[in-house]
Order: sequence, then structure tokens, then C-alpha cells
Amino acid sequence: MTSPIKEPLFEYFFVAKQPIFNNVGEIWGYELLYRNESGKQHAEIQNHDIATLCVATFGFAQAQEFCDQSKKIAINFTEKLILDGAPRGLPPEVTVVEIKVENPPNKSLIEALRSLKEEKYRIAIETHGGQVPHDALLAIADIIKIDTAGKTESALEEIFLTVGAIDCMKLAKKVDCRKSVEQLRALGCDLYQGFFFAKPVNLRGRTLKSTQVSKLRILQTIEQPDVDVQSIKESIKADPSITYRLMHFLNSAAFGFQVKIESVAHAIRMIGIKRLKYWLRMAVMVDLNVQGNTPELYVMGLNRGRFLEELVEQGQMASLNPDSMFLFGMLSLIEAMLEVPLDTIIGNLPLSDDIQSGLFDPDSTYGKYLKLVIALENANASMIEALCREMGIDQKAVAACYSHAIAWAYQMSQAMQ
Repeated sequence: MTSPIKEPLFEYFFVAKQPIFNNVGEIWGYELLYRNESGKQHAEIQNHDIATLCVATFGFAQAQEFCDQSKKIAINFTEKLILDGAPRGLPPEVTVVEIKVENPPNKSLIEALRSLKEEKYRIAIETHGGQVPHDALLAIADIIKIDTAGKTESALEEIFLTVGAIDCMKLAKKVDCRKSVEQLRALGCDLYQGFFFAKPVNLRGRTLKSTQVSKLRILQTIEQPDVDVQSIKESIKADPSITYRLMHFLNSAAFGFQVKIESVAHAIRMIGIKRLKYWLRMAVMVDLNVQGNTPELYVMGLNRGRFLEELVEQGQMASLNPDSMFLFGMLSLIEAMLEVPLDTIIGNLPLSDDIQSGLFDPDSTYGKYLKLVIALENANASMIEALCREMGIDQKAVAACYSHAIAWAYQMSQAMQ
């Protein structure tokens, strides 16, 4: 009998970043570009909205790991995503919202871009086919992006003659030789991007697969007009992939948080509900484009988290936070889920010292609770008894909480299939 093919527990994603240089040869920022395969210099894009969302959710955090986080990150958004408010899921201090408008812009797009600009996002308008953008767009632009490919010197002069008086930066893309740089600088160009400076560098990352229904529930939750922190917290907690990426995202230096994240609720308070909702919309839409089933490790993570959370709620770990224990239990399997070393993963998450020590040190306070969970999973009665005695936990309460957790995790997994 042929063995069934096992679904991988992660999805690969590919993003390229290309540096943007200023007139003194320093890197001003990077543009993130979608790639559907590693090693390719161009992407075959079937759905531009999904490609943008992949770049904005997976790519942003990945790119921040490999560059000075003060550098600007430019992402090309579709008109639909701008109207949906998708850029608001990213920090305005470093985000450049790029858009290429081929037709005269409508009033809704102008208002959406103006609103983003007022919120301190930089707006980059790209010329199309040598045509200067509409006046309404030029009035909003922080950056005008000019495609130099195939342009004669006279054509470039004509473009710069039109946009030169506009109070914004001028960025030349597809610059492929020194002669072009010298001409563009003389015309008043501020920023440069192209193979003459550097080819895009492909990045690859891995993120957990998760189910479709859980994503729909997150979308359903955050779109409720009276949604509160508690409701959002519960929907996020049910999805390890979203939790991991949210923590990774918040660890970006672009946010500048000086504190360690203690729980999902703490993460929500740090980012704020408004920005979190925009980020979740992007992350969920990407995942909805990926087919997958609920893996066993996913259910085990939910079970561990719920068991430890309920122990706190039942007064067996009175000094600990139930949200922190849920996060700890769920992340205790993250190494197996992602198939990468734990120390590499933890380096991407702004976790509290207690959670980190619990994952690495079995003799720490959290580590002992993890040993208790593992003993329960292995039905090791003598170990369960010894650990309960050592930590002053009632064995009957442990049995009840574990039974409830198994039922809850099973119910969640069934609902998400």
C-alpha cells in the first residue's frame, strides 16, 4: 500500500529586496518584490492582490531581519488594497506606499492616498509609459518614481522638465549604467534603483500552514462593529500561524518596542486594535489562498496552551498569567512545526524571559509545567504525581483541566476542518 503524502507543516514564501540609493551612494531604503520561486529575478503573478499581501505580511518582517531597520521599506500596493486600507497594517515611520496608476484616478483613491499621507506614510507615484501622473496624484506624492528603461536622454529630460518643480523626491528605477546615473543626477534625481547598483536579493522564509475556516473566523470577528480586545484575542489564540507572525512582526525594530511581549492580549495592546485589524486582514487573505489541513501538532499546541491556561484559571498557578501560559503552551511545539532550530525561532519573537526560559530550561518554573504537560501526553503516572507534589498542584484538578483541554482542542480542530 502506498503511504499517503504527508502535508508539510509550513509554506515557503519568496520575497526579493532591492536597495534604493541616494546621491551620496548610501542605501536610503529597499523595495520588496514578490517572487513565486527562489532564485528568479522576475515573478509570474497570477493575483496581484495576493502577491502584495505576501510581500506586506511575510516579506516585511523577513526583510527587517537583514537590514538596518531605520531604512525605508517600499511596497507596491494595488488600488483595491489601498482602498481597503491594507497599508495601515505596517508602521508608517518606515513604509513607502507605491502605486502605479494607468488611468486618471478616481476620487476615492485620491482620498485614500491623502489619508495615508496624513498618517505619515510616504506615497510613491510611478509614471506609466513615460506619462507624467495626474495632477491630483502629483499633489500627494512624496516620491515620483520614473521608469528609465528604454528612455532616450531627450525623453528623460522632458519628464524631469515636467516633474522637476514638484516638491517631492524623484526616484529613477531600472538604472543600468553609470552614464545614466550622471545624467539623472544632473536632471535633479534624488534616488536610484537598478541593476547598475544592485540586483534584487531573494529572501526565503517559512511560515506555518493553517486552516481556511479559522481564517474566516478571524475575518468575521474583526469586522464586527463592536469587536473588543477579548474577541480578537480569542480568534488569534486559536491559530498558531497568525500568533507566530504577529509576534515576529511586533519584534521588528520599526516599532521600537522596548518591552517583552507577555501574551497575545499584551501584543494587541501594544499594536492597537486599529492597526492590528489591518494587519490581520492582510495575513488572513494570504492564508486563505493556501490549501492545507489541520496538522496533529497544531491540535497538540492548542491542547497544551488551553491546559496551562485553565490550570491558572482554576487557581493552581495563582501567581501566573493565564494568557502567558496559553502562549507558552502553544509555542512549546513551534520548533517541530517550523522544522527550524528553537533558538532561531525565539530570536524572532519578543517573548518574556519566563517564557523563553521555559522553552530552553526544563528546571525553570515554566519548564516544569511543560514537563507536566509532556508527562500527561505520555501517560507517565509517576512523573505526573512527582511534579504535582513538587509544584503543589492538585492531581484531580490536573486531570479535570487536561480533560477539558483535550475536549476544547478537539472541538476547535473539528470546527476548522
